[in-house]
Amino acid sequence: MDGIAQSDRDDLVRRVGSLSERFVDAGWRFFVVGGVVRDLLLGKRSGDIDITTDAHPEETASILADWGEAVWDQGARFGTIGARSGDVVVEVTTHRSEQYEETSRKPQVKFSGAIEDDLARRDFTVNSMAIELPSWRLVDPFNGREHLEQGVLSTPLGPQTAFSEDPLRMLRAARFIAGYGLTPDQELEDAIASIAERLSIVSKERINDEMTKFLLVEQPGEGVALLQRTGLIQQIFPKARNFEAIKPDAVNLVQPDLVARWASLLWPVVGEAGSARSLLNDLRVSKSISSQVAAILDACQQLTQAADVNPSSIRRLLHATRPNTVAAITLVKAYGQAPPDEVLIAMNRLEEEEGTQSFEVPLDGFEVTDLIGKKGPDVGTTLNRLMEHRLDSGPLSKEEAIALVLEWQSSG
Repeated sequence: MDGIAQSDRDDLVRRVGSLSERFVDAGWRFFVVGGVVRDLLLGKRSGDIDITTDAHPEETASILADWGEAVWDQGARFGTIGARSGDVVVEVTTHRSEQYEETSRKPQVKFSGAIEDDLARRDFTVNSMAIELPSWRLVDPFNGREHLEQGVLSTPLGPQTAFSEDPLRMLRAARFIAGYGLTPDQELEDAIASIAERLSIVSKERINDEMTKFLLVEQPGEGVALLQRTGLIQQIFPKARNFEAIKPDAVNLVQPDLVARWASLLWPVVGEAGSARSLLNDLRVSKSISSQVAAILDACQQLTQAADVNPSSIRRLLHATRPNTVAAITLVKAYGQAPPDEVLIAMNRLEEEEGTQSFEVPLDGFEVTDLIGKKGPDVGTTLNRLMEHRLDSGPLSKEEAIALVLEWQSSG
């Protein structure tokens, strides 16, 4: 078939050509399917390769055992057998159709001998294509190639059916719009808006997994806008409000880092760290991620309240925002809430003069104990007093710190 670079064809043959021959020699058909086909048409290389066949799982397992170094069959009841040969990982699934119950996104699987049945169950038309090997025949019953060329996101079945059966597909729609520069057809967007509440049957863990993928695309803004327009974002965070304050372009402006992207999404919604941490914990986001997001939002709060440019105030501002100063400045700038220019200039000047390392005092608790002849709270009080002096007056040598402690000790 045309439209695929010869180098990409050669790469796919290198990876699974011999496997396709084994299936065909055994009397079965062999199709690469879904994302790998989409990416081939876009000139991209997929990692793992999804394959579909009319062979049943036990027959597939037998062929893979002869081809691969490792085979796993945990998905056998759904028709899927996985295998690895060298650096090539594949999942081979028997053609199947799916039937969903109203309250579950776990389908009942029925094996089929027709590739078209298998493609009809997939989420979007751009993923509902298959290439038969070794003939390179494209199977595209739902015009996925045309939609990919036109930049349209559509579903092989009616979107109301597709999203009702598996509501996580609504969230995947946002990722595909953003990640592949696609525009949702009106029927698809209307369907999301009408049944957004169906997302409630999806586990928080699965929503978190999909949001992680979505937020890490290069420019997630268009997907964020879809979540806003359809009300789907309210279903992701049912305890929050003020979603209209999110600026999709602002989310694009922060670096494609998960912590920074979560912070950019939640900053206008909650504006403070505790609420953000609570929302993320509800979504089963790791405590490490939620704590880092909260720290950035704390830094944002400090920056938006900054006004004084005297060195003492600037040191305190930097002390309160490090190590998240740069990320927080980027975020508040993206939302048009940066502190006055003179504050930013003063911050840069002080960092040039005193460095960008964390503010510290040159004595530790043991040394202070020896100097004051006491343990316990008095040591902490002295260390805090040294830090206040450091923030007020600037860098402090060890000799100066010792002299100060002895002076405070002698004066009572």
